[in-house]
Amino acid sequence: MDIAEIFVFGDINHSKPVVVEYMKLIIMRHGEAEALRRDDESRCLTLLGKEQAKQAGIWLAQNLGEQVPIDLALVSTYTRAQQTYVEVQKQLKVSNQQQSTDVLPSSNAQVAHDYMLDIVMQEQQISSLLIVSHMPFVSYFLEEVHAQRRSTLFDTSSIVILDYDPVARAGEMDKIYHPS
Repeated sequence: MDIAEIFVFGDINHSKPVVVEYMKLIIMRHGEAEALRRDDESRCLTLLGKEQAKQAGIWLAQNLGEQVPIDLALVSTYTRAQQTYVEVQKQLKVSNQQQSTDVLPSSNAQVAHDYMLDIVMQEQQISSLLIVSHMPFVSYFLEEVHAQRRSTLFDTSSIVILDYDPVARAGEMDKIYHPS
């Protein structure tokens, strides 16, 4: 990963310096899911959805570098997002994964952004973070973290990679993947 700059700033109490660098923020929508059931949370990926997730993982590995691990994945607790993550992580190394109710379809993008920043500032070693979630959240979250508040619609298994600056709380789109 190319590091654009390193920032040193004080923590919230201004008692010690914290070093933060630009990081790769990867926002992904889950693969194609089966039709709506009694409860949205338990919808599974279709065979096409599993293949989409696999292909997205291959693309991600090629574009991050196969030897570059994702430091942390925040994954929705919904079944289809969990299954998407499983297919993606077969293609590249993920050091740590957390299930999160902060990245559900109806989650608040600002709250999720704050939560993500708390993790990044506490860990200080995160240079790449993957979020696997749903529409409309992924579009709202991209708008929340993009420097010019731009967004896009995400197809199933679409990915946006941003060069994200935790100090500025914003990033710029680096690459976009849409399945064929």
